[in-house]
This record gives sequence, C-alpha cells and structure tokens, in this order.
Amino acid sequence: MGKLHGDDLTVTFYCKDPNSNFQNDCATFYRTNRESWVVQGDSMGSEVAPKLTALADHETYLEIPDALANRFARMYVRERYGVDLPEGP
Repeated sequence: MGKLHGDDLTVTFYCKDPNSNFQNDCATFYRTNRESWVVQGDSMGSEVAPKLTALADHETYLEIPDALANRFARMYVRERYGVDLPEGP
C-alpha cells in the first residue's frame, strides 16, 4: 500500500494482466480506500511510481472512480459476452 499525492489515499493490489508471465511491470489494478481504482499501465511514471508495484519507466498510473469502473465492466461484458449486467450499487 502507499499514499498518493501526499493525501490519505491508500492503494491495495487487486489484479494484473493474466498474460504477463508473472512480470512485475505490467498493467495492474489497485483498489483504493476512497471508492476508486488506480490503474497502472504503459507511459511515463511520476512521483507515485515508488508507491506502485515495480512501476517501469514506460508505465504510469491514473485514478478512476467506482462509477466509471462499474460502467466499463457492464459495457465490456455486454460487448464481449452479450450479457446485460444489472446496475451496480
């Protein structure tokens, strides 16, 4: 876990790219303590790099709210599997 931007945000590892062959520098999702997600992926890093698991020089991060993650999941499942998930909480 780590603090981002000097505030009380903490991140906890959630999952990473299943095709990463167990490399540390790959696309990764982290859960936060404020109803959001931090997503690690390719680009340039910043001061948050030391807080994330093995953030490579070509990777960066961003924070997305639960509402966006929920919408993405529903849209992805509908597009990929043809299943409409119910609205989340």
